Amino acid sequence: MTKDEIVDTLNDLIQITEDSHEGYRKSAEDAQDPDLKTLFNDLSAQRGAMVRDLQKHVAEQGGAPEASGTMLGGAHRFFVDLKSAVVGRDPAAIIQEVERGETEAARRYEQALDKDLPTHLASVISQHLARIRSDRDRLATVKQGSKQAS
Repeated sequence: MTKDEIVDTLNDLIQITEDSHEGYRKSAEDAQDPDLKTLFNDLSAQRGAMVRDLQKHVAEQGGAPEASGTMLGGAHRFFVDLKSAVVGRDPAAIIQEVERGETEAARRYEQALDKDLPTHLASVISQHLARIRSDRDRLATVKQGSKQAS
């Protein structure tokens, strides 16, 4: 892989991870439940750290790191806003939308791992993907609990 291809791949991951970061931040603002607010703030901070890590690796490759999310992510955040307004900020519905975004992030990380990346970058991406999957599973558990409480 050329350095430009590596930078493009990492910048794609920065964008989707920034979408996740912003999605969690916005969901924390909307959450009425204090535990859910804390969870979303924690996950937002984790995604912010992942973005900074990826930006560092882009810079190490001599590239210009992305600083914002995707257009699709902006649309996703709008949909989360709309859905939370329509369903009265139902925790299960908000979590479902966040899970959907995390599933897309995991898919993009998996695509990146299918490429011929340098070993150290593949390792970083694998660690980030494991975190995304773990957090998505954690959200599914929380969603299940909120459905049972309703």
